[in-house]
Amino acid sequence: MKKISFSISGRRFNVELDDDFAQYVLKKLFENNIFEDRDNDTPKFLGAYLKSLKENYQNDKRDSS
Repeated sequence: MKKISFSISGRRFNVELDDDFAQYVLKKLFENNIFEDRDNDTPKFLGAYLKSLKENYQNDKRDSS
């Protein structure tokens, strides 16, 4: 397990994830200009969340074809 931390609009969040998944999450956060070492805006997280939902939607659609 790996603990990652990030800040959204002044609030700090700590989460513990499986090692491989934590690396994946950190990579995706970085790709969306969200960083562990600074405060991040809520719209950035919303954008990253919506991109992730779109990827899941496309994968689900592809898998059900």
